[in-house]
Amino acid sequence: MAHTTRDGQRYFRCEICQDVFEGYGNNPDPYIDIEEFDNAECCDNCNLLKVIPARIEQLQGGRQ
Repeated sequence: MAHTTRDGQRYFRCEICQDVFEGYGNNPDPYIDIEEFDNAECCDNCNLLKVIPARIEQLQGGRQ
């Protein structure tokens, strides 16, 4: 789900935890394949706990 706006507030569903949040989402790549999930977004919590560590791991793997 990309996002929906209701009464001027933006809502989205996190593609990782499936919770609905208001405001703005984060890019969940590389934790999930964003090509498979068009316009995917994730919440701040999943971004902090899952996406950022996946990006760091991806970077560390590329330095060998």
